[in-house]
Amino acid sequence: MGDMARARKIVGGVVGLLALAVGLTACAGLSKEEVGARLLALPKNAELQKLGVQVRAGKAKVGGRELEAEFRYLHIPARPGAGGAPIVFLHGTPSTMTNWAALLFAPGAEPALAGDCDVYLLEVAGHGQCRTQLDAYTFQSCADWATSFLAALDLRGVTLVGQSYGGEFAWRAALDAPERVAKLVLIDSSGYARADGEWLPEEHKLREWPGAQWGYVLNDRERIRPALQLHFGVPILEDQLDEMFLCCDNSDNWRAMTELCRDENGTREAEIAKITQPTLLVWGERDIAYTPEKVGARFARDIAGSRLAVIPQAGHYPHEERVDDVRRELRAFHFGGDK
Repeated sequence: MGDMARARKIVGGVVGLLALAVGLTACAGLSKEEVGARLLALPKNAELQKLGVQVRAGKAKVGGRELEAEFRYLHIPARPGAGGAPIVFLHGTPSTMTNWAALLFAPGAEPALAGDCDVYLLEVAGHGQCRTQLDAYTFQSCADWATSFLAALDLRGVTLVGQSYGGEFAWRAALDAPERVAKLVLIDSSGYARADGEWLPEEHKLREWPGAQWGYVLNDRERIRPALQLHFGVPILEDQLDEMFLCCDNSDNWRAMTELCRDENGTREAEIAKITQPTLLVWGERDIAYTPEKVGARFARDIAGSRLAVIPQAGHYPHEERVDDVRRELRAFHFGGDK
């Protein structure tokens, strides 16, 4: 090949890469502002939309480094005369602070939690509409985000509730900031190393496939449906599907999901036995990601004095599928002592 031909080939390759980069940028999905607006506009989130998103600028200490942060959260204030310790909720991945709407507001046989005490729903960095980006999204960086939020609002004596990856953010935060976390609730939480054959198909793709970090370009509502349905014991609702689709339709959110999936490896599993806070474990009977028989039971063995409540007919999201059951457990634990 002559020099001129080589030059044309190199130039052609560079132009192709530039075109790809431009194409990916053009397909970056929704902005964080758009994601937030559309999430709150979902019918299931009507009560949360009325509250309005709170924004607190401050400092976050992540990975030992202090950075400028913008905490986005929803605050449901206690009714006049109600009181007691606040509850802080941490969602999973890919998810958002609005994922708790049904637990807090949906009609049911059990009274809703909203109003009984101060409730905070935190948007974790790399999720939903949170606009502060981290250099790397790891379980520890997300736990650091949670403890930084507690410090920014000077919240103490809280019951910290986390679901799925949010459960691991929560138990790490409980270990790192015991002066702020009085009680701990883990719902279908991650935390332990998994063997090669224990990863679900969508997790395997995120962990192993080259270019998985660009998956947001192919984000599609109907492609998400079968993967999400695997995690529910009942047919998913359209609002639930739309919420997950929106959470994935932003490049930073997708990056966080990919990096967290690749970071899941039980890094601090040996420390779980050091958790001293009273702990409630809530598990969906049909969870296929972290089964109650293996993972839930292991948390129960490792955390002294903890109690495992298995929710019948529920999958990975019992707080959305069996609202009354989860409310009953959470209310008794938070308001009625350590049972």
